[in-house]
Amino acid sequence: MRRSSPRSIRGRDAVEPIASKIVLTDRFEERFSQLKSDFPDAMFFRVEADDFLIEHAKEAMAHAYLTSEKEKIIVLSAKRFTPIAQNKLLKILEEPPSKTHFILMTPMKSGLLPTIRSRLPIETDTIDKEIEQSGLDLARFDLAQLFDFLQSNRRIDAKSAKTLCETLAKEAVQSGRYRLDESLLKAFEESVRLLDMGSPPNFVLTRLGVKLLGRKR
Repeated sequence: MRRSSPRSIRGRDAVEPIASKIVLTDRFEERFSQLKSDFPDAMFFRVEADDFLIEHAKEAMAHAYLTSEKEKIIVLSAKRFTPIAQNKLLKILEEPPSKTHFILMTPMKSGLLPTIRSRLPIETDTIDKEIEQSGLDLARFDLAQLFDFLQSNRRIDAKSAKTLCETLAKEAVQSGRYRLDESLLKAFEESVRLLDMGSPPNFVLTRLGVKLLGRKR
């Protein structure tokens, strides 16, 4: 397996290395601006979306294969990367074209497939937002807790439910008590998509809670 080899690009004050990597952050604009400031001589291409889809992956790949004498930095930032789009990127992340580097920005490592995480180093950025909590003790999560959780969130709106789903994903990873396979990652992703499509929040949270119980170690 070959990673994109680090290269040096002259910034304003010093020569700094750049290499493909995953950046865990929700400060997409700030990090992108910093990259452009650090590497002013590089050619940048950016894709930003709430959901990174197969068409975004194809667009990024097309730009990656364009010939250029300059170092090329392709920034892909999204709240969620769909599994099919991630699978499309696997080969090019493993064997990127010459002088091409990929920066994947996303808030949650759990939203990335293990095959993607194994190909790129991960950098964690400080997230400025106040840390949200689900109110669940996921280490001891059971049916009784799920019932109480659903009752306390029976009037939750879709926007708050989306935030809650993302919080649950983070807490499930941190607890170390769940089998974080592709099926569970897809469940978190589908929960947000269902809410975007107008599904009742309580139904979506019930569905996700049952899935979590089924993946508990």
